[in-house]
Amino acid sequence: MKTTKLPKDKTTKKNTNWALPDQTVSIDDLKAEIKKAEQGPFINPDDFEQRFEEWKLRKGL
Repeated sequence: MKTTKLPKDKTTKKNTNWALPDQTVSIDDLKAEIKKAEQGPFINPDDFEQRFEEWKLRKGL
């Protein structure tokens, strides 16, 4: 993933797929997504373990 400072009009927030190898992402967009991720939602480890076990049972693993 390349990071560059691009004008806002050249970036597309809805259609950006950061998993593509030649995708260009602006630094401002990257910082905004990090801040959004830091806001949550978060679950505690016990809830994660419970949800993970339920998922494994549903998938038959």
